[in-house]
Amino acid sequence: MYIWAVFVRFLSIALLCGSVYAAEVAAAPAADNASAQPLPAKESTPDIPLPKQSAYTGRGFTVGIGAGAFDPSEECDCMGVWQGQMDYFYTPWLSGGLEVRFFGGDMDSENSLLYSRYRIFGKFHLAFQSLSFYLSPMVGLESTDISEIREDLKGRDDDEDGVEDVDSLTEKSNCEKMFSLDGFTVGIEGGAGWAFSKYVGAFVAVQYEYSFSKAQLLTVTPGLGLNLRSIWDWAQKNTNALWVTLEGGGQRYFNRDVTEWANYVILGFVLGV
Repeated sequence: MYIWAVFVRFLSIALLCGSVYAAEVAAAPAADNASAQPLPAKESTPDIPLPKQSAYTGRGFTVGIGAGAFDPSEECDCMGVWQGQMDYFYTPWLSGGLEVRFFGGDMDSENSLLYSRYRIFGKFHLAFQSLSFYLSPMVGLESTDISEIREDLKGRDDDEDGVEDVDSLTEKSNCEKMFSLDGFTVGIEGGAGWAFSKYVGAFVAVQYEYSFSKAQLLTVTPGLGLNLRSIWDWAQKNTNALWVTLEGGGQRYFNRDVTEWANYVILGFVLGV
């Protein structure tokens, strides 16, 4: 009887251990499956394209670069344009950063040009899940040596011919006016972006700049963006924004006897982290 009692006790312990082990084995595949699941995407935030290779995310940095073609006027040859920006969100409604733009190429049959403009800006945002508005005060500074180039050419013409070609000088002057705000400027920009579908968004901006030499510049920038985060899993998990943008538009100078609109088109890339 004692042996039977020990056997029953041993059997009971074995059955209990077996049931525990079976439960652990049954739970193991579920745990493996859970560990094999993809990592969750980044916390959902607004992701809306904005002009000049930018985007509204409400947090972190956005960095953008772009390149394209610039057609100043009928008197100037078409040339290249490059631009970039970096924007940091201090709060969901306030950001600030720096943008640069370079123009380069043959200004006309005789002269080449490298012209750069730098702007420091702040942006005040009003944003919803798929729609964003902003107002951006800015200060700017330009850098170009086109005036010195023209003076050298003018002196050479005087030495060789003794008489200046008035039409030629007028043409150069008009080209120069398309690339100069005469140094320090202040300005304001208003714009909006709309992610109207999962894959595509649109944006527009109007910018006004004023220099202390009384030159004024008005720029209008509409465009479209393709949202790469919507089609790339890695981007959804590791970025706040990832857009390819195409923007075009025009700019015009006032108070400088320039009556033409200069046109441009830029293909760009935006990354938000």
